[in-house]
Amino acid sequence: MKTTAVMTRDVAVVSPTISVGGATHMMERLHIRHLPVVEGRRLVGILSDRDLLKHGSGVACADAMTISPVTCSPDSSVGRVAQLMLEYKIDSIPIVSASGALVGLVTSTDLLGLLVDREQAQILPFDFRLRLAQSEGEALALGA
Repeated sequence: MKTTAVMTRDVAVVSPTISVGGATHMMERLHIRHLPVVEGRRLVGILSDRDLLKHGSGVACADAMTISPVTCSPDSSVGRVAQLMLEYKIDSIPIVSASGALVGLVTSTDLLGLLVDREQAQILPFDFRLRLAQSEGEALALGA
């Protein structure tokens, strides 16, 4: 399956000159965690909610964004996108044309949506348990 089958095409974007404060408000209002940064239609970076936490609201997006983010082409497979997300520990991959124009965005939420059969949702056949640590030493033992 190609990325075009799962990518979000209606992508909110920001200019590099917009402030981090403005980008934060936009992300909160739209309930999103990633904002591609574009000049014209060309992708120049990406902002994640984690990037915003590191910078003050008066800083320009150009100074807070991840420059040269990992990208894929529209004809890449969904498997390749998932592989890159795991490899780089990221939650979104901009989809760009050969000319560098942003054409979409694939997020971890988009990929998880492929696993959910909304009509046939069922409880998975496994158990789990929560273990609460009462002390730091116990927390270290549980994490081992």
